[in-house]
Amino acid sequence: MRDHRQHAASGGDRLARVAAVARSAGGRWLTVPAAATLFAAPARAHGGPGITAGEVDAPTWLFLLTGVAVVAVSLLLTSVVTDRALLAAYHDRPLSVPAGPAIRRWGGRVGGAVGLLGLAGVLAGGLLGPPEAARNLAVLLVWVLWWVGLTASTYLLGNGWPAVDPFGRLATVLPTAERFSLPDWAGRWPAVAGLLLLVWLEIVTAVSADPRQLTAVVAAYLAATLAGTLLFGRESWRRQIDPIGGVFELFGRVAPIQRTDDGLVLVAAGAALSRPDADATTRASEVGFVLALLWVTAFDGFVATPGWQSLAAPIVRAGLPAALTYFAAMLGGYALLFGAYWLASGGVRRTGQTYLSTSRIAAAFAPALVPLAAGYHFAHYLPYLLTQLPAAVVVASNPLSPPGAPPVLGLPGWVGWIAPLAVLTGHLLAVWTAHSRAVELFSGRERSIRSQFPYVVVMVLYSIAALWLLAQPTVEVPFV
Repeated sequence: MRDHRQHAASGGDRLARVAAVARSAGGRWLTVPAAATLFAAPARAHGGPGITAGEVDAPTWLFLLTGVAVVAVSLLLTSVVTDRALLAAYHDRPLSVPAGPAIRRWGGRVGGAVGLLGLAGVLAGGLLGPPEAARNLAVLLVWVLWWVGLTASTYLLGNGWPAVDPFGRLATVLPTAERFSLPDWAGRWPAVAGLLLLVWLEIVTAVSADPRQLTAVVAAYLAATLAGTLLFGRESWRRQIDPIGGVFELFGRVAPIQRTDDGLVLVAAGAALSRPDADATTRASEVGFVLALLWVTAFDGFVATPGWQSLAAPIVRAGLPAALTYFAAMLGGYALLFGAYWLASGGVRRTGQTYLSTSRIAAAFAPALVPLAAGYHFAHYLPYLLTQLPAAVVVASNPLSPPGAPPVLGLPGWVGWIAPLAVLTGHLLAVWTAHSRAVELFSGRERSIRSQFPYVVVMVLYSIAALWLLAQPTVEVPFV
């Protein structure tokens, strides 16, 4: 989420600086493109200490060229590759990876031990370590190694969170019987609410830079996991309520290594995104969770832009509490995104001339949006991860008394070129996945091509907005 630099200023000067941005010409002209991100734009999600990770040092012509390539290749994919056998070969031919029961068992034990040690390090480091974010083990573990490192490994390699998850592992000591049952219509809406709440807390508090607040949030999440498991059972907590597990599950479906009941399989990137549709009673909530993942990353970056500050500062000065302003903007933007996607799904139904319901179409195509978020996450955070890894290693070696200035790694300028290429790669994978679903669901070459146009437009806008966000400067977000 936000980087530590955004939290450095004292409270008295923050709104004054925000108001200055609002009055500036730059703040005014940035309002228009910033507002466009309310429709669909990945963002500066989940930062941490020490440096800013968001601004990309790449030439403007490369960004423009990437945008043109996004549109051209998207149209090429949706118009030329319609051979069902080729698409089936891409998605339906997994290769087994040797992993016997002993390997899986020991892998789970090692992963569990790492997760429990990490949780203990966060709690102890947050309470006993130095208050400076760049020197605190809890902040470095959560934001550098967990949110950036583990998340990137999830969509690049495979989802290891179920093996590492310390919250779920501690909950296994509780009884498995359900005391209460969630109604069928609830679906994954509790997880949607939990994800929105976590990101709202990150925005309106100093949790990304204050080790004590971070420790309190981690402890509260552990308590929520134990209480939710005890009341609703492990499966309901995992599937319907737990937002963190849901995020890793979605990102893991992008990866080439997938876990099955028989072990591990090697698949083409994104092939697992074409799993069967959700049950009819949960389709809207499944779509809602995918869109929540896209929206919170968008909103988290959007609030760090001058455009948002130029909109929010007058509202806060007029007397509306900043926490409520951010909360209303988050819910309102999410509702707009959900409505826009549902309208696009209705457009797919009309252009595809199909008997399939809008809800089934929306659920079938929603996972195809996940590579967009993965591409932006990699684009934004690879430099941040590389820069902060030395600090994380040094602080982990002496968490209670780290050096006054932990080392950071200087990166060559060409690393900035990775950002637009990563966004383009995520876009292409998203379009390819959506195209495969269209060919599978709609009969006839012409119908399958026409049906995708509403979603292709959404994806192109998403990717262009991602490039725009990468190029934006960040401004200090005032504490609430």
